[in-house]
Amino acid sequence: MPTQSSSEKSSSELNRMLQRLMRRQGVTVDDVPNCESWHNFVLAVDQTIQEFSVNRELLERSVKSTSLQLKQAYEDLKTESNLRLAQADLHQRELENLVQERTAELQNAQLHLKKINKRLEYDATHDDLTGLANRNQLMRELNRCVATLGTDAAIGLCFFFIDFDRFKQINDTFGHLMGDKVLIQVANRLSALVDNPTCLARLGGDEFVLLMGKLDESTAVKLAQRIIDAFAQPMRIRDTEIPLAVSVGILLADASYQSADEVVRDSDIAMYRAKATGNCYQLFDEGMRTEHLERMALERELEIAVREKQFRVNFEPIINTNESGIFSIESLVRWLHPEKGIISPCKFIPLAEELGLIIEIDRIVFEKTCKQYCQWRANGIASPHQKCNVNLSSGQLERSDIVPFLLSTIDMSDMSPHDVVLEITESYLLADSGLVMKNLNKMNELGFSIFVDDFGTGYSSLSYLAKYPIHGIKIDRSFVRDLTKSPESKELIRSIIAMAAALNLKVVTEGVETIEQLHIITELGCHYIQGFLFTRPMNSMQAAAFLVDKPYRELIECDSISA
Repeated sequence: MPTQSSSEKSSSELNRMLQRLMRRQGVTVDDVPNCESWHNFVLAVDQTIQEFSVNRELLERSVKSTSLQLKQAYEDLKTESNLRLAQADLHQRELENLVQERTAELQNAQLHLKKINKRLEYDATHDDLTGLANRNQLMRELNRCVATLGTDAAIGLCFFFIDFDRFKQINDTFGHLMGDKVLIQVANRLSALVDNPTCLARLGGDEFVLLMGKLDESTAVKLAQRIIDAFAQPMRIRDTEIPLAVSVGILLADASYQSADEVVRDSDIAMYRAKATGNCYQLFDEGMRTEHLERMALERELEIAVREKQFRVNFEPIINTNESGIFSIESLVRWLHPEKGIISPCKFIPLAEELGLIIEIDRIVFEKTCKQYCQWRANGIASPHQKCNVNLSSGQLERSDIVPFLLSTIDMSDMSPHDVVLEITESYLLADSGLVMKNLNKMNELGFSIFVDDFGTGYSSLSYLAKYPIHGIKIDRSFVRDLTKSPESKELIRSIIAMAAALNLKVVTEGVETIEQLHIITELGCHYIQGFLFTRPMNSMQAAAFLVDKPYRELIECDSISA
């Protein structure tokens, strides 16, 4: 087959293209185009070219328009994107700032919470008045120390229980605000006494404790004496001097102690022994614990005694030496225990006062006294002018029902207030209570006589004699004991009698046991005498015989003869 040249190929290709174009224009390809056909063809081609140009122009416009729209859309999108990015960045910064603020607030809150927790922990372990450790902190430290006892012979502890005597009187006399100031100064003085104690704490009220490491007995006693000496001088607050007396219980603990409660218990027992004996300090021994258990048993028995009224009344006369007769008979309570027999008032009266049972005992004694006195009167044993002396505790004077009780009791016994002498202890008048004053004034108006018992043994005397409706005083037996040997005692009694005479008060001297004492007392001007010289306290039958037989007259006559 002959090969075509390139020009022939191009011509053939062009011819085919023209044929396709001509077919589209409806021109028969096989026909040989004439001039008109070529003209039409050319027009058609031209029209096609024009359409193509128009379409191309439209397309270019469309492309250009679309391009502009896309560009504008892109710019808009870019602007919006940048705005959103800026907003996102701003929000992120705000969020970061907020996180920082919240973090700072959280840190401040944590710091504040830490301070609160620290304060709560401090409050939970310290006394809010004095700033010393409180009972919680003490027991924690003490339990820790007790746990180490026995692990090493070199380890030990010394515990001091410190209590201030008659602190209630400070509150009653000067007010609780002054009492708080005293406690603060007490804490300051105790803190200054010892460097770096294991624990110095206030248990409550006027009770303080000092926990130290191992001390020998001599060192412990010296420290206790330093504590006592620190309060030897009255405490001065502003212009007021307040005397303080301190009692200290000392415990040297060993491995036998298993808990803090045992340490506090035994040191408390030692402190109460110091208070009772007046020794200021006391070292604990096992015998004290036994006595403490006995005391606890006595408390239970005393409560039963009050319920069952296991008390009887003994009587001791007060003799009027001028008239050789009986001025009055004092009622003295005795506890008739069903198993132990007679229990001394010295043993149970202080306990009854602590337990708040003394008021019931007072009332039992008053009822029995009035009943007995009424019988003596009815039988002609007691003369109409003889009185009966009955003791009243401080708690009675501070009760609003005391006067109605006295009146109802004497009414049932067919007695008069003029038959009764009410004895009150001098220290009871120091409270300066409005109710005490009201009750005493009412008793005075009704006709009761009021005597001050144990005169001269309290803090003060003279101002209260003028303030309260007092009719007489009873000179305490402590002034009479050394009367024959001590000129000072004689002069004191002389001064008391002279003062009483100036105030128009009767004077009774207690504790007269010898003719010599009787002679001196009557010579000094006191003619109301009470004491074992005439008789010891008697039961009701013995007292009745004494009233009838009048054996005291012989002693009065002997005194008159010796004079």
